[in-house]
Amino acid sequence: MDQIPQPASIDDIENLVESLYQPNSPAVVSRIQESLQRLQKSPDGWQIADALLARSSDNVKFFGALTFVVKLNTDTIDDEEAKLLIQKLINWLVVSLDNGAGSIVIRKLCSALVTHYVHFSHLWPLCIRGLVYCLDLNKGDVLDDAQDAAPVRDIFPSLTPQKAISVAWFAAALAEEGEKIDSRSSKYIALHERLVRNSQDVATIVAVSLSGSAGPRVQRDAIDALHDWMTYGERVPNDQLTANLRPLLRPTIECLAVDDIYEAAIEILTDSLNNWQNFFAQDDYDLLYSLFDSDWSQKRYQELTQGDFDFSSVKFGLLMIAFGDAQITELLDPSNERAQRFLAGLLGLLAAQGHLVAEDKIFVPALDFWATLIESMTDNLFSEPDQPVNWSIPPLSYLMQVVSHCWRKIQYPHISVYNAWDSTERVGFGDARKDVSDLLQTMYTLAGESLISVFADLTTQSLSATSWAELEAAAFCLGSLSDCLPDNDSCDAVLSKVFGSQLFDLLRQGQSVVPVRTRQTCLSLIERYSDYFVRRAEFLPAALNLLFGALNESHLAGPSAKSIYRLCSSCRAILTPEVGAFLDQYGVIRNSVPMDSLTEERIVSAIASIIQAVPEEPQRLGAFRQLLVVIASDIEKAIQLKSMPESFMMEPNDPTVIQSFDSNQRPTQQVPGHEVALQVAVRSLRCLLGAAKGLQSPSDSPINLDADESSMTAKTSPELEQLQISIMNVLAQIKATFPDSLQVMTDINHVVRAGFSETEPGPFVFPPQLVIDLLTSPWHVAAPTAVNTAQVFLSYVHNGNYRGQMRQVIDQLLPWVISYIGMLGHPSNDPELAQFSIEFIQKAIQRCPDVLSRVQPQSNAGYIFTFAIEMLNGKEPLPKAAAADFWTSFITLKTDDESTQSTITGAMNQFGPVLAQSLIHNVGGNAARSELDKLSDPLKKLVFQNANARQWLEAALNDDSFPSDKVSPAEKALFLKKITSLRGSRATNQVVKEFWVSCRGTGLGYTS
Repeated sequence: MDQIPQPASIDDIENLVESLYQPNSPAVVSRIQESLQRLQKSPDGWQIADALLARSSDNVKFFGALTFVVKLNTDTIDDEEAKLLIQKLINWLVVSLDNGAGSIVIRKLCSALVTHYVHFSHLWPLCIRGLVYCLDLNKGDVLDDAQDAAPVRDIFPSLTPQKAISVAWFAAALAEEGEKIDSRSSKYIALHERLVRNSQDVATIVAVSLSGSAGPRVQRDAIDALHDWMTYGERVPNDQLTANLRPLLRPTIECLAVDDIYEAAIEILTDSLNNWQNFFAQDDYDLLYSLFDSDWSQKRYQELTQGDFDFSSVKFGLLMIAFGDAQITELLDPSNERAQRFLAGLLGLLAAQGHLVAEDKIFVPALDFWATLIESMTDNLFSEPDQPVNWSIPPLSYLMQVVSHCWRKIQYPHISVYNAWDSTERVGFGDARKDVSDLLQTMYTLAGESLISVFADLTTQSLSATSWAELEAAAFCLGSLSDCLPDNDSCDAVLSKVFGSQLFDLLRQGQSVVPVRTRQTCLSLIERYSDYFVRRAEFLPAALNLLFGALNESHLAGPSAKSIYRLCSSCRAILTPEVGAFLDQYGVIRNSVPMDSLTEERIVSAIASIIQAVPEEPQRLGAFRQLLVVIASDIEKAIQLKSMPESFMMEPNDPTVIQSFDSNQRPTQQVPGHEVALQVAVRSLRCLLGAAKGLQSPSDSPINLDADESSMTAKTSPELEQLQISIMNVLAQIKATFPDSLQVMTDINHVVRAGFSETEPGPFVFPPQLVIDLLTSPWHVAAPTAVNTAQVFLSYVHNGNYRGQMRQVIDQLLPWVISYIGMLGHPSNDPELAQFSIEFIQKAIQRCPDVLSRVQPQSNAGYIFTFAIEMLNGKEPLPKAAAADFWTSFITLKTDDESTQSTITGAMNQFGPVLAQSLIHNVGGNAARSELDKLSDPLKKLVFQNANARQWLEAALNDDSFPSDKVSPAEKALFLKKITSLRGSRATNQVVKEFWVSCRGTGLGYTS
């Protein structure tokens, strides 16, 4: 890449600056910027800045002013030089104003003046006064006389509008910079004190600008400066600053009625009401109440609610909302008439004309306000439970109107309107509906079951009127409240109005009568209120028939299958007599309706959940065997297709092809048979997984605390054992047939794990040996997943009914895992496999510490520790964290068996020095900062548990391989002294972080 020639003159520099603004490639722009930055930081930078400000181009002048900023931040100058510089900068500001320089030049010169003030505020503490005085006299060398000059109030009105604006820009930049500077740092205490002193002059220039005839531009910039100073005052609280600025609120409020400065005024008031409510005195709030009662305000409000959502109109609504947030306490007082009058206005914002989000921009902010208000109402009512609740007077009487407005607002528009929206508007509409759902759930705490009645009535009324958009919105709101209901039948009578109505009959008529979206939302009610159907079983057949019928429609199949699963799972005990009918229905659907994979998985899960509830084992196992036969036949089909020649092709209309692919993936041309085979295999495994999930015991089922291994063994019948073997044979077959499919291997592992959470015997609660045989068979792909399954399996064995077999399980699985890390060679070759392997080994050693002495050959035991050290030295965060956990666990490992303890101690003595070196190298700069807490754990345990720790750590710190040259031997010794004296306490973490920062270099030190 060609370098930019070093400019030899000011003309060359000017040309280089101008070239930045010409069309160039990013690479050329980058090289130009690098060249200019070198010039800025060079010793000649001061002179270059001066010379460039004398040029005619605003772009070049801007760069000259910017160079002064760079030099002030990078070079060191004494006070005498700084005094001359401030005079020069003010002179350049005067000249630039006189010459009509552009705003980018004036603003950057103001920025340079602010940068100077940050570094040298002691040279001109009253900077606002000094700048006004110098601009009035048109010279910078009179700054020292400003302290004795007339007050700012007398001088400022005589400035030209351009000069007044530049003062406002300087004041604004001063506050912005002050906000960034840490007010708690002793280095900047004096600076912040001087800024507070200047706030009086800032208040003066704002007051003069707003009260005089300065013109709208000066007034806008003055208000913007005030905005920045109020933001500074909020972030850096000071009573004097507040007292200086507070009198400006009234004139700012009065500016709202002036069109030319309306936007600046409303911005500052809204922001301050949102962020600094204590800044407003009661008189200010009274004035705002009067403002909102004025004709001007009523006109603005009417325009907004009638559908005028331009910028200024929406800003007015946001001001109302900010004021409402600041007056929550008053708005909750029923006796405060003006507050309730204002609250009625906020209620009206929810009913503004226009479609939500796409047109109406005020509904969502207004909704947020009402959510906050309702939460405050709830807190008040619960804090005073003995106080009577009167729903007939505001503010409580407004809540049902809030509900009504929300229900109307979230109704979907005509499909042609909705389709015309862009993706952002559609997403926003959906998000707003979710916000309404959240508000209704909050409101349920106040309104209780009456809210259910409201939406049940709206549902039935909309149904009778065949108002589909209203019906959909009512069903959506009713569904939103499902999780709020108590676990009893208190609302069943109300819900029966809905589920006992003509709703199901109408929904069965299809989309030619009821729009798809309305049907989807209404069908979801069945899922959301599945507990209702447990209590009111008379409505269950109609609900299930409706849902199964909806499987024929692609738009409804997925949601309907989800509802079927939820309903069957909840009502499993009721449905057990019909398990045969469900199995038959599944067969009919498979042969007549092409289902997507997820849909079929959910149907299988639903049927399996009913099977799980069948009380008699023979009938239960018989029903499951029927289901398994269907799934196994598909797997057999997959195996047969896989055995066909590579050239075997299938037509897209072949029933097997149609059933194998989801609707959005179905091929339109011939497809190779082996691809179809894989699709069938994956779908079958997902169905098998669905069956396993369905057979899991409900989370609310009773737990037998007295169960033990013998009881488990006694209850495992030969029929169940045969089923388990059959399932494992199916998994082994499909594993052998599709050894290179990551998806197949992953799904096999998921099926195996499905029974690990169970405590009762079942088809997927496999005895350990079956799991071991499958896991230790070859894995061409997905080895990390298999090892992770083995790790979870150890917990299953330890916590379940096979704990007595833990030793045999580990003895068979540990060599298998060690063989993988042996094949890896280095953790970086497969970080995921390395991580899961060391996590398995850690868990195995914790469960059976004596396993180390049984590892054959014995050298493999040593290889485990070497591998764990390599992981600790690596760059991958998850394997490194796993290795840190391994060493933390091993350092603290204790056992009563003397021989085993001797083996542990020997291993620690052998690998302790290497471990210490690895930890020291990590905290000495090799680790990422985010890893330090995790790495501190083994370091703390080592210091606390092992008498040799200090010696090992000292050797590591002083070794030539230590990664940093930025810490001295004394600093290393101090670090060692600190961590050893802390003896593994939590404070070690902070010491480690500080040492790491020192080793990396202070530039990386940041607050953790």
